[in-house]
Amino acid sequence: MGNSSVDHLALSLGLLLAAAMATALEAAYRGQHMRRLWAAGAALAVLLIAAGTLDLLRASPRETHIATVIVGATLPVLGGVGVARGARRARWWLRWLLVFLTTLVLLLAGLLLGATLAARLL
Repeated sequence: MGNSSVDHLALSLGLLLAAAMATALEAAYRGQHMRRLWAAGAALAVLLIAAGTLDLLRASPRETHIATVIVGATLPVLGGVGVARGARRARWWLRWLLVFLTTLVLLLAGLLLGATLAARLL
């Protein structure tokens, strides 16, 4: 276990968050309601930003920039909304899988982008 370069807890949490985002967005888009999809996406982004900010404020040495939380929360939600809208003709399970994979990749990439690029620009 000590020789692994993968943080299994962070990866598990990322998978769980991506599955929760995909499920929430798919449930909001059932019946192809765009307003409900955008409202669910906005609520999901606000919830993720609030949870991430609370986690940052609890840390005693604040080494992580707030841009990490903002970019890491909004990028996968916007990507998930876009994929859900773009794959509207696909079956629900295939659309859910596409949204899940997109939000997982964009969650991990958004956290990296927020920690490196956005933190330096702000």
